[in-house]
Amino acid sequence: MKSSPAFKILSGVILAAVVLYFGIQIYRYYANPFSTTLTYQATAEDSIPMTGWIVRDEETFHSDAATVTHALGEGQKVGYHQTIAMAYDNPQALDTVTEIQTLELQLQQLEFALTSYLDADAALKLDSSITGSILTLRQNLSGGDYSSAADDISALKAAVLKSSHSYESAEDVQANIRQVKQQISDLRASLTGAQAIVAQRPGTYSAVCDGYESVLTPAFLDGVTPSALRGVSAGENSGNVGKLIYGDRWYYTAAIDADRAASLTVGQAATLRLAKGMTQDAPVRVESISREEDGQVAVVLSCDEYMAEITLLRHQAAELILRSYTGLRIPTTALRLDEDGSTGVYCVVGVSARFKPVTVVYQGDGYTLVRPARDAEGSAILRSGDEIIVTANRLENGVVVQ
Repeated sequence: MKSSPAFKILSGVILAAVVLYFGIQIYRYYANPFSTTLTYQATAEDSIPMTGWIVRDEETFHSDAATVTHALGEGQKVGYHQTIAMAYDNPQALDTVTEIQTLELQLQQLEFALTSYLDADAALKLDSSITGSILTLRQNLSGGDYSSAADDISALKAAVLKSSHSYESAEDVQANIRQVKQQISDLRASLTGAQAIVAQRPGTYSAVCDGYESVLTPAFLDGVTPSALRGVSAGENSGNVGKLIYGDRWYYTAAIDADRAASLTVGQAATLRLAKGMTQDAPVRVESISREEDGQVAVVLSCDEYMAEITLLRHQAAELILRSYTGLRIPTTALRLDEDGSTGVYCVVGVSARFKPVTVVYQGDGYTLVRPARDAEGSAILRSGDEIIVTANRLENGVVVQ
């Protein structure tokens, strides 16, 4: 179908209007390139990226028994002569122990059900506990803290199962409690040949051994070099019972470029941010910096906190944060000098431009962090949310911009 003359004329008019609109906008930009943005609080950091190894003072435990059951949770503190695990000669003992644990959980549920008859608020408290456990589990999973998430799942499962017994009569619950206690007693009596594996020194327990316990030791860090770090490999892993980590100090060592390490000194305090496994930033101290090898040096950092959170971590990417800067973020092109030579920015105040002096805190890639100048007063103080002028054809105090 052929287009009518009226349609062709209308199309031409629309095209001309579009071209005219963009032409006017381009003219306005070059004639008066006025643009603004809002300030906001921001933080920048000087950091060194690295990938290295976590080093601890560790001892593994081994048993030749047919069945070994763990008595402690991951990251749990262990006292002198405290039981780490139980060893049994009977290969069927694990089934019995598992059944006992199931019955003990059931006993907790029944005891809660009995309590709920005496405390009217118990069920409401349990519902609140379940909600809190779900939120905590979600937070730990999002943060990669899978060790804590496993404990959260167990606690959540127990709480949910507790609620399932809330509607039985008190007499039925008491009868069930007596029955479960008798079953637990009978099963424990059937366990023979049990031997406790105990700690000879206080420490922190971990159920996972990776073979690096005998390789990555504090002694390994004495005179460590980049080539030594490149040659690290796991040793024999025979710790089927788990391990104890002694002391509260752990280490992180990595090879980094020598030019990056030029800003480090032995004894310097810094902050280590692990890529995964820990949601907190760890305060560390620079313990040593090796001699240079092929443009790299080996750096050793130490930390006396968060031992329970790093028991499962070994080879980790991280950032070493040297300094942190906080200020109002603005585009670097918004910085101006007034007639007195003071550094500042022009802000839109009402319909005019107002100069606000600032002090530069940090220069980033295309942006700058600033804070109000010390001598700034009243309306001359730059604040978060102020509308600053980034580009304009003419700028001076009091000039009308709108």
